[in-house]
Amino acid sequence: MRNKALVGLWRLLQPIRHAHGLRRLRLPGLYVRYLKDWREFRAMGGVAPFNEVAPVLFDRDPATQSGGGHYFHQDIWALRKLSQSPPTEHHDVGSRLDGFVGQLTAICPVVYWDIRPPSFKLPRFEFRQGSVLSLPIEDRSLASLSCLHTAEHVGLGRYGDPLDPAGTDKTLAELSRVLAVGGRLLFSIPVGVEKMQFNAQRIWPPRRPIERLTDLELVEFSAVNDAGEFLQNVSPDDMAGQKYACGLYEFRRPATTTAHPRV
Repeated sequence: MRNKALVGLWRLLQPIRHAHGLRRLRLPGLYVRYLKDWREFRAMGGVAPFNEVAPVLFDRDPATQSGGGHYFHQDIWALRKLSQSPPTEHHDVGSRLDGFVGQLTAICPVVYWDIRPPSFKLPRFEFRQGSVLSLPIEDRSLASLSCLHTAEHVGLGRYGDPLDPAGTDKTLAELSRVLAVGGRLLFSIPVGVEKMQFNAQRIWPPRRPIERLTDLELVEFSAVNDAGEFLQNVSPDDMAGQKYACGLYEFRRPATTTAHPRV
């Protein structure tokens, strides 16, 4: 019995370890509410042993709901586009596995490229190891391609990749090299006032990807602004003054272009 009481007390105190800043000031009131609810639940005949308590004190706050932010909106944007005309096979380079990439397998087969092997297997998901700076893919061979919230990290060593000040520029050049005539590239990157935040990320002016990919046609620019709002079909200039927005670019390779040189 004593051991169970100690286990229950230890479990009860776990929120204190994980609460920071002003949240800690709210803990006394939240504990009072939690214990009141626990006693009431038991009085109703509910089984809730003290040694198995698991207080989750902040989840009544609306801010704890999932949704919003760059990844939420970008994944929906990209999935919607690919679901409207599903490709026979889609290639992705380094995008989020537990969002866009995993969910896309419900729409079409996905070949995923990264320097780090994933720790799972999934139907219609194939991993191929490769660097976005030098993909083992023939020129202009991929009809459907994406690279979402990845290029800003390349060359900063964050994920074990070699340091390279031109990493993001080289990423765009390589994506362009492998994109087929008539092929579609879905690309995203943090945009706004230019910043270099080593070794986290680069924030680019929103027109720079367009200036770099001169052999591709911009089909759509959408964005997630600093307030977390999704804005469809806006001008890149509208995001130029943002601190940390997300630019969402849909490019296509027209029928007549010149080869895009490697940086």
